[in-house]
Amino acid sequence: MTARIVSAVVLFFILIGGCSTASRLQSSFGTKYKYTYRLVSPFSGRTMSFQDTRLRILFRIDDSAIRFKLQNLSASTMKVVWEDASIGVRNRFYAVRNTRTLYLPSYRDNAVPAIMQGGYVIDLAIPAENISFDGEQWAEKDLLPTTDRESHAVRQSILNAKGNAVNVLLPIRVGEEVVNYTFKFEVTAVNVLPWERYKKPRRPLPPVSLPEPAFAGTDQIITAVIVASVVGISAILLTQKKSPPSE
Repeated sequence: MTARIVSAVVLFFILIGGCSTASRLQSSFGTKYKYTYRLVSPFSGRTMSFQDTRLRILFRIDDSAIRFKLQNLSASTMKVVWEDASIGVRNRFYAVRNTRTLYLPSYRDNAVPAIMQGGYVIDLAIPAENISFDGEQWAEKDLLPTTDRESHAVRQSILNAKGNAVNVLLPIRVGEEVVNYTFKFEVTAVNVLPWERYKKPRRPLPPVSLPEPAFAGTDQIITAVIVASVVGISAILLTQKKSPPSE
């Protein structure tokens, strides 16, 4: 009976905590919205995928990035030429970061994996300037605004976003040839998303970086303690009278 009471109390506080979190998000950011997209170019279809004789690619678009799975169908080695890739949002184009450059100083610092015949990669594309570090955590900017911050003008802009376009240019090297693949996605619907149902998009874990000044100070303190200890012990040993060896 006691165990049931404890479980009920724990569940109660979990539910209260979840509601409290959703309420805080609502008060800070206003109403949350979710966009539905469809691929309209190079051809229009119901699926968010494309295939030709060289590759097969499947897309998913979240709040701030275009995620995809790219499979090599050709007989040659394949690579994405990331330094020449771009994303266009409402006809403004940006350089691109992907999984390997998401948290690096430059979007160009990229070790691109080669995709062998039949192989695939899972990656993402995000406008290079849409991710930043505030000294404590990483933050991403939405491709299109997904919160209205209790502003009627922003709310109307979001609800009227149907038909807005997001473009991505992916230059892909197939053997010795570079083919520029361009994809255009269009917003087909905008719906309110309750905060308690919102889940942050999956991303690679950011690097663990501790503040250097704090560590520098700690190292100096540790060094000082060690030096003081060695000096103290040496002084004690030198001042002690040596006893003659006993047989």
